[in-house]
Amino acid sequence: MGDLLLSKGIFAPASHKKEEETFSEEEQKVIHDYLIAHPDIWNLGIHLQFQTGVRVGELAALKHSDIGNGYIHICRTEHKCRDADGKWRIQIKETPKTEAGNREVIIPPQAMETIEMIRKLNPGGEYLFMNNGKRIRGNTFNKRLSDVCDKIGILHHSTHKIRKTYGTTLIDNDVLDSIVAEQMGHKDINTTRKFYYYSNKGRKKKIEQITNAISF
Repeated sequence: MGDLLLSKGIFAPASHKKEEETFSEEEQKVIHDYLIAHPDIWNLGIHLQFQTGVRVGELAALKHSDIGNGYIHICRTEHKCRDADGKWRIQIKETPKTEAGNREVIIPPQAMETIEMIRKLNPGGEYLFMNNGKRIRGNTFNKRLSDVCDKIGILHHSTHKIRKTYGTTLIDNDVLDSIVAEQMGHKDINTTRKFYYYSNKGRKKKIEQITNAISF
């Protein structure tokens, strides 16, 4: 080990460009238009993520019975683990990712419309997202999102960036901190603000807001 040379920056934290952390307002419009124009079950799942901010593992684990009148009950998640043979398995864990993750996510009427479209595509399955009788896994939503980003010509984003976009949108629209934390499944708002809040305004909007703020 004494002869092993390591780069000084090998243990440095990963650097991420801020514009890659969320979908910009312009990107959101383009991607929403595309998803609605091509409403298969994967695209509608991505669209529902934008409307609810749920984790992709929570999305993939949703059952029809989790949908209430104006809310979605998050109570389980997809889980990756090794079996006795050392192979990775994707399973459903009957508890959410964290204690705070067990929650009722309030959804707007337009999200209920998305859910009804999904139900028409999969009316009889146990899980909300199924194809040919099999549950759709979370990683397939990420793959589809990459394909969509390619088709509409925007930067690649993971579904986790949808979640950051959702948190940012709630905060920017003055939703109460306590409600934001509940919607996100965070113990308190500090987690949301530290890890999920980024500016996703375009340059024109930034200039407009700063100009209006500095009036002296």
